[in-house]
Amino acid sequence: MRSIGLTANRTLQVLLRRPEGMETKPLPPFTGWFILFLMVGTSMAGLVPAYSGDTSELAEPEPSVLVEARSQTTWTGSVTVTTTYTVSVFDELIISPCTEVEMGSGARIYIEGRLTVEGTETCPVVLTSLTGSDHEGIQFNSSSNNRGSKLDNLTIESSIYGITMYGSNPVIHNLTILNPDRVGIDLFSSSSPQIYDLVIDQAGRFLPFQNDWRYGLGLSVGSGSTPLVDGATFTDHLTRAINIWGGSGGVFRNLVMSNISGSSWVISAGAWVEDSQPLLTNLSVDRADHGIVVRHIDDGGYTRAVFRDCTVSNSMYRGVYVDKENHSNYTNYETADFTNLTVRGTGTVGATTANIAYAAIDVNSTGAWFENTLVENSTSTGVRMYYADSSTTFRNLTVRNSGDPGQGPHEAGLAITWIFSSAPVFDGLEISGSVGHGIHSYKAEWIGNDFYLHNNSGDGVYLDYSSVDIDGLVVENNSESGAHLSDNIDTALRNVTAHYNGLSGVTDEQKAGLFFDRSKTVSHPMLDVGCYSCTVTHSGGSGILIRDSADLWFNDVELSDNHPDHAPLDADNSGLTLGQQGGIINIDGLTIDSEQNGATVHPAVLINQAAASIHDLTMTGNHSGLQWDGQNHNNYPSQLSNSEFSGSGCIVLSNHHDLFGVGNTIAPECTGTVQLVNSQVNWSGFTDSSSSGTIIQLDSNSDLHLHQPVNVDLNLSYPSMASGATIDVAYDLVVWVINNNSNGIPSANVDVIFSQFEPTLQDSTNGLGYLTLTDFIGQRWTNSGSSPSTDATISCGYDSVSNSTTATIDQDRFVNCVLPLENQEPFLMWATPVDIGVFISQGPVEFNASDSWDLDDDELTFTWTSNLDGDIVASCTGQGVGNGQGITQQDMANGAPFTVNTNYLNMGCQLSDGIHVITLEVCDDAGHCVSENRTIELVNQAPTIVFDVTPAMTPWSELVIPRTQHVVFNLTGTFDPEGDTLSCWITRSYQQGPGQTSGCPSEIWMNLSMAETVPSTFDLVIYAFDGINNPSTYTIPVELYNEVPEPEFTLTRLGNASEDEVTLDGTATIDPEGDTLEIEYWSSLDGQLSWNNTEAGKVWTGYLSRGVHNIEMRVVDVRPEHINSTRTTTLQVVVENSLPRSIISEPLETQTYLSSELIWFSANLSGDYDAACSTFPTDGTWHCSAFEPNSGSEYLVIDWQSDLDGRLTPEGEDWLIFDGRLSAGVHTITLSLDDGIHDPVSVSQTVEVLTSAPVLEMSSPVDGDAFSSSHLIDWDARQSTDYDDDNFTMTVRSNLLTEPLFSDVSSSIIHQAALPAGEHTIQVSLVDSTGKEQITSLTIVIIQSDPVAVLIQPQNLISVLPGQPLVLEEQSTDADGDMQKREWRNWLITGNYEVLSSLSSDAITLPPGQYHLSLYVEDSRGASSEVHVNITVQSSLPTLSNLTFLPDVLLAQQKNTFSVRVMMDDPDGTTESVRASIVFNVQTWSFNLTDEDGDGYWEGAVEMNPESAGRPNLKVIATDGIGDDAIVDILSITLSVEEAEQDSRVAMFVAATGGFVGLLSLIAFLALRRQKKAELAMIDSWDSFGGFSAKPDQVKELVNLEGGAMEGATEVLAESERSPALDEESPDAPPSESKPVAGVDLDWDNV
Repeated sequence: MRSIGLTANRTLQVLLRRPEGMETKPLPPFTGWFILFLMVGTSMAGLVPAYSGDTSELAEPEPSVLVEARSQTTWTGSVTVTTTYTVSVFDELIISPCTEVEMGSGARIYIEGRLTVEGTETCPVVLTSLTGSDHEGIQFNSSSNNRGSKLDNLTIESSIYGITMYGSNPVIHNLTILNPDRVGIDLFSSSSPQIYDLVIDQAGRFLPFQNDWRYGLGLSVGSGSTPLVDGATFTDHLTRAINIWGGSGGVFRNLVMSNISGSSWVISAGAWVEDSQPLLTNLSVDRADHGIVVRHIDDGGYTRAVFRDCTVSNSMYRGVYVDKENHSNYTNYETADFTNLTVRGTGTVGATTANIAYAAIDVNSTGAWFENTLVENSTSTGVRMYYADSSTTFRNLTVRNSGDPGQGPHEAGLAITWIFSSAPVFDGLEISGSVGHGIHSYKAEWIGNDFYLHNNSGDGVYLDYSSVDIDGLVVENNSESGAHLSDNIDTALRNVTAHYNGLSGVTDEQKAGLFFDRSKTVSHPMLDVGCYSCTVTHSGGSGILIRDSADLWFNDVELSDNHPDHAPLDADNSGLTLGQQGGIINIDGLTIDSEQNGATVHPAVLINQAAASIHDLTMTGNHSGLQWDGQNHNNYPSQLSNSEFSGSGCIVLSNHHDLFGVGNTIAPECTGTVQLVNSQVNWSGFTDSSSSGTIIQLDSNSDLHLHQPVNVDLNLSYPSMASGATIDVAYDLVVWVINNNSNGIPSANVDVIFSQFEPTLQDSTNGLGYLTLTDFIGQRWTNSGSSPSTDATISCGYDSVSNSTTATIDQDRFVNCVLPLENQEPFLMWATPVDIGVFISQGPVEFNASDSWDLDDDELTFTWTSNLDGDIVASCTGQGVGNGQGITQQDMANGAPFTVNTNYLNMGCQLSDGIHVITLEVCDDAGHCVSENRTIELVNQAPTIVFDVTPAMTPWSELVIPRTQHVVFNLTGTFDPEGDTLSCWITRSYQQGPGQTSGCPSEIWMNLSMAETVPSTFDLVIYAFDGINNPSTYTIPVELYNEVPEPEFTLTRLGNASEDEVTLDGTATIDPEGDTLEIEYWSSLDGQLSWNNTEAGKVWTGYLSRGVHNIEMRVVDVRPEHINSTRTTTLQVVVENSLPRSIISEPLETQTYLSSELIWFSANLSGDYDAACSTFPTDGTWHCSAFEPNSGSEYLVIDWQSDLDGRLTPEGEDWLIFDGRLSAGVHTITLSLDDGIHDPVSVSQTVEVLTSAPVLEMSSPVDGDAFSSSHLIDWDARQSTDYDDDNFTMTVRSNLLTEPLFSDVSSSIIHQAALPAGEHTIQVSLVDSTGKEQITSLTIVIIQSDPVAVLIQPQNLISVLPGQPLVLEEQSTDADGDMQKREWRNWLITGNYEVLSSLSSDAITLPPGQYHLSLYVEDSRGASSEVHVNITVQSSLPTLSNLTFLPDVLLAQQKNTFSVRVMMDDPDGTTESVRASIVFNVQTWSFNLTDEDGDGYWEGAVEMNPESAGRPNLKVIATDGIGDDAIVDILSITLSVEEAEQDSRVAMFVAATGGFVGLLSLIAFLALRRQKKAELAMIDSWDSFGGFSAKPDQVKELVNLEGGAMEGATEVLAESERSPALDEESPDAPPSESKPVAGVDLDWDNV
């Protein structure tokens, strides 16, 4: 049994509830107190306070002290919390399945200790609102952390906050939160709950008001919280589904969000991440204002949100938004990381409001990583970027069917704006179906690779004032140009393929394959715009269209099958007219294939007012060739080289002030001419390959210079040349000046005199005697033909000897000019030593003039002398001279090189220190000598510093090292040329000293200080000093940087299984500068193992799931410059599958059990470390993994067996804990765990079970039940059993009864019996056949019964005949025998009543009418019961009969006393008027009849004097009632008035009277029957407690009766119809309410 405790600050209110549909009667105060005490007092003794005031509520408890260190409170059924309820630190609140907790307005449950919610899928726990006003849910405070709170299958309704946490970590499964006003789950203070299968619906949707933004949040994660959320659904929220802020993190998996929309206070989003680092995977967001928002606000924090496998659909404004709040303060690192992202339907009809979207993905003022991203069906731009840099990367981005028509950049699939810091990267991009351009870039710098832009309604890519580098661009089927570059600089398109673009374009610009518009308008040596390796085909216009663009570069371009009405290449720079505008279009490798079959054939290349440099142009197909107007602003020259001219127009050049080129060819396909208009052209190597020659046409302002033309027949051209035009043909002239020995004469003078066109030229030959003269005009053509060929007279001279020759310049010429010279002095060619050379003291000096030569081929001798040492060769007296091991002095004299001051070949040549003037004299054998002096110095030189440094310097000779780096300078290479003793040292520019040291060590170690006072940049100076010269120095710039720590860790464990604890020890990892480290351990299988920024975080101890792990230690310090510089080291470890562990904790071998006893079977401490603890029961301690293994939890087969009873758990069930019974005997219990991998692991123990008494299972009544004394109680013990299968009987006794209620009866049937009022202690005794007895006691409260009114007569709605007595009969009961009052009540229309009788049986008479009667009974306690009936007492008609009158015959003109006697019968006795009237002509006599003796005969008389004989009419009328409601009966008969004389008619009258009476009886009978039918119909139409509604009679025809009688009522009605009121009614008016039949009118005529 769980104990129940309540601390002083708790308020618990428990209300009794009635079943739905049960009638509830108000209880007197005493009764309410009594029932509530009995029902609550036993089970919650000490909890329920006394009543005060209203009996419907429980009062707040008085503060009290509960002397109990720990308590466990269980809520079941219906529980009400009116204000607050607190679970103290050491307490536990357990809420059982199916419990409904009603929360008062603002009520909240505070968890300081443990909360356990035990709801199930079929029977969840529900927290709801008590009065319809919202409560504040559950709050976990930090003291509840690690106290094992667990919530299963909980539903929270109508709250302000669902669950709030401060530094707590409950485990939550299957939580549903419905319509929270503010926040469904609110996490603060590093909370770390585990939440599985969360549902939050309609957050913030039912707000009476809103005074701040924080309404309508599903899950808010803040203040460093790190939850694990696996499986969550958020629907219909006002503001945000997930709101992550304040340096929080966590893992969020399998999330679904829909309809997150509507907040007017802040940005509404499905997922919001602010200054935090969460991981979200498998995320779906639908119909949100913004799908996902990642915002960096606080530069003091760090934002990096990681998203994997996300789908965002039907967002209203943005699908994904990554930005920094301050857009002017850029964040240059990746604040968001998306992999496998899909964004679709942004701003479409599926959104909350369509067509108001900004972008599907929006990146603003921050960095982000997007990999494998799909954007489709957005009504605005697919991706928008603003103020980004190289920290933003899109890899494999696809944008389909996006863009906002008419919205400029937002029409595009990708819009990029204002990026000029460093370039973001797009690696793999496909855009299609955009309503505008595929890409719109404005003032942006970025890099792209592998683009596929197709089927867009605008340009494939539109670059405006941008700097872009794209490598791999495919643009096809775009409605406008494939690529449009406007006002761009520093842009390169590489490996471009453009097909079928511009087919829907209207203007030439829109139709072009590639369009360059004002792309770099000013010439600059850098920032060029170009297309490299580009293929453009099937364009709607030109393949490449250029407008007002300079410094363009087109390399390796192919244009084919573009629109035949446009030039494949069309360039027009006529708009470049201002200032420095202008430049050159550079084309290197252009192939054009154009088939134009229309009436008009266009050029293959059309260039207007542009300078260009064109190389390797090839044109094929049907076109008009090249048309080029070279006029341009600032007069840039042009070039056209190595190109083939073809087409019907071949080539037209105009307005070229300077066009040059080489290697151009007229192709055989050229069928036109070469035209020059106002152009100056200079071509070299121009070739005509046409079969019949090509005409070259020049206007009067054109000149053509052809250098070395090939196969150009100008005889075809000159007739078409305009006057003043010239074509010059030029060739090269090579002159070789030689002597008689055919040796070229260096520096010979050459003069060339041309006979025409060229000026005289003077020059000298080179060292071999050659002079090359290029491009001299040999012939000039005009429109009158050619000039003679130019003759050149070549004169050469040397040493006063000259010669001349003549050559005609009609081709390239080679001319020898021979000079017969006398013997000439040698040519001295001195190589070393160089003049002003400086050498080390006694250092080697090479003497070399071996290249000297003689024009006459004479032998030469060399003499080397020094002004200090004399003949240098003479000093060579070493052993090697002339001994066959080296050269001789003669060899030296003959010009062989030699070296002094060296032991090489032991020559022993010496040269002293000092400044020497060295004289070299070279003489030939003819005695001609030539000499030259050079000055050299041999002097002691400063040391040479040669060093190596570890770590190595940069290529720029800088030393860039960490602050902690030890620097080693290796100076072994440092030397003194003379070998002097050296001193070496190193100084730092930021400090004085140390100064000179003795010696020059081979290594110098330096430990640069980590102190921040040491500047980050300074110089190191290496000194080497030989004691003679000034010290040699070498300066090294040094830059110190803070070093990123390198991770280092070891792994230790006691075994290789998953159950063996693993320790990762990274204490060896240090930060060189001592900065704080952020350390993360990561497993390739289990994910993040730990993250910590303290020293303790270097060591992780835990468990790894089975499998092969790559364990990474990731380390970085906290310095901001090291963001994204994490260092990683990896260790692979194999973790084997663990054996299951079988332990029987209960039952105990030391304990004896009974066969009836419910035995607890527990495998506590058993389990398998390859299964997550979440797969084990929550009760107990298990051998299991704290987290879900990467490959999933193993499925354990658990089997409990008894050697006597067999399997103890059902087949297919795997129970580690359960309760059950065992048969009597000694059992061997075996527990077996099988993981399907290893052999099952079993354990056994012995349990003794004894026989037992029967066990009572009383279904009804149960302890604490309350019944009324009148209730017949079902005594149901059918579920009772004897676990030894013995027969048994049941005896039931009460302490208030002297005899057993039942004795030795069977429990297999239900027994019924009532109990008298009082509190009964019931003893139920079960005795089996062996005599074992079990006695069970329970308490039953019998409450005094209310009396029960039972009415026998009259029955409801009966009709009582007129005059009949009404029988009153009842059989009311009171189980307590204290009934004191009985009243038969007649309820009046005033609401009051009159008592008709107080007898149990009576008979009364009531006048006609409708009555509401009741029977009221009351007992001594004042309890009462009352039943009601409605009856009708019928109204009877007056009936007239037995009419007699005297005299029979009246006499005329005499006074007659006429008397009438008639029987009038009216059973209800309500007729009070009987009247007779006689009508005779104008005479009328009326008189009343009376019944004085009450015998039923009414009598009266009248004096009458008829004026004459005749037949007066007598009518007797009985009237029951007054006015229009009266009911009448009428007898009518005709009297006889005779003259005074007698006649024989008396007998006839008597006979007629008899007949009349018979007929009258028949008619009266018929009328009475009709009256009864009408009354019955009227009664049937009455309501239960009201009167009746009469229905109009149908229109009836007059009924003729036998004997000429007619229905009497008809006569009365006929008379009333003739009344004036009826005569005035409209014929369309509805019929008036009819009256009941009143009687019969008899009329005798001539009887």
